[in-house]
Amino acid sequence: MDGSDIDESFVPSPPTDLSDSSDTQQALPVPLRGGSDMLDLPRPLRAVRYSAHKKRWAQTSNCAKGVREPLPSSFRLVTWNVDFASRNPKKRLMGALTHIQQEIFGCKTPSERPEPCCILLQEVSVSAFTLILTSEWVQRCFVVVPSSTDKWPYGATYGTVTLVARTVPVCGTHTIDFSNSRMNRNALFVDLKLAVPAPPHAPRLSDGIVKVRIANTHLESLPGGARARPGQMKIIAESLLEYDLHGGIVGGDMNAIGPSDLTIAEDVGLTDAWQGEDDDEDGYTWGYQPRCEFPTGRLDKILFASRGGLEVEEPERVGIGATIGSGDWISDHYGLVTNVHVVRQD
Repeated sequence: MDGSDIDESFVPSPPTDLSDSSDTQQALPVPLRGGSDMLDLPRPLRAVRYSAHKKRWAQTSNCAKGVREPLPSSFRLVTWNVDFASRNPKKRLMGALTHIQQEIFGCKTPSERPEPCCILLQEVSVSAFTLILTSEWVQRCFVVVPSSTDKWPYGATYGTVTLVARTVPVCGTHTIDFSNSRMNRNALFVDLKLAVPAPPHAPRLSDGIVKVRIANTHLESLPGGARARPGQMKIIAESLLEYDLHGGIVGGDMNAIGPSDLTIAEDVGLTDAWQGEDDDEDGYTWGYQPRCEFPTGRLDKILFASRGGLEVEEPERVGIGATIGSGDWISDHYGLVTNVHVVRQD
């Protein structure tokens, strides 16, 4: 473990206000960690968990010690690009968290715990990141990775954040920064311990414990990123297809905007959870909030590599029409939600 990742004393500053004026945009420093020696390679991270007793976030063990059955054999997966670039990024991020809490999981108060789940956020701005760590619902119910924005790729002003419900043990986390990215893009991975369902009428609760890997990514944007996206997807797939995994899933903004993007998942052994056609507007996730000169499309996807060990339901869109009090859209993207099930391999 890199000593630079040890930050036991980390305590986020409370959000004194949610204003998005220009003088608050750099509330947190732009990540300055540099060096090309770790590009395209796993860089270990540590998830953090809030201690109500100590009133601070502290690193988890990454080994899920003390976990006892019954472990979940299913969980809900949410992915949402929350749009760093539009105005009011702090208020919109809080709106996204509230929408996820109340509308997707039905938790009307911060003390209500969601079902086992994993939430993948992209385009979290540097200025808004701390709001995740000061959310009461997040503090009560989730572990978070990364612990701070300096774990993002060098120079990033926005990035990926993954939340895992405390009911789902996290046994490993790492990030891979893409060497071919001009936009400081990466893939963020969490390894989950899940139970294989026992046979019907069996006296035991499960038929063993397996490891499932979840990737959160934002592939290179715009037509100019078309050459970079296949290589980035290949790196993700290689990690999801490692031999000791029961299965792997990647969710996020795949920036699938051109003909060359149609087969990049299939080319590296990943399956699209969307069962419709690529030109089926029922699956489109971008270009509506607001309408613009660019074509609408299915930019956001959930892909998986299961070897028969996972069942991933067809995703549904979320966040359609969702706004904050000022009337601003929470995001220019719709989110996606699906259910993931560990299946027996008899």
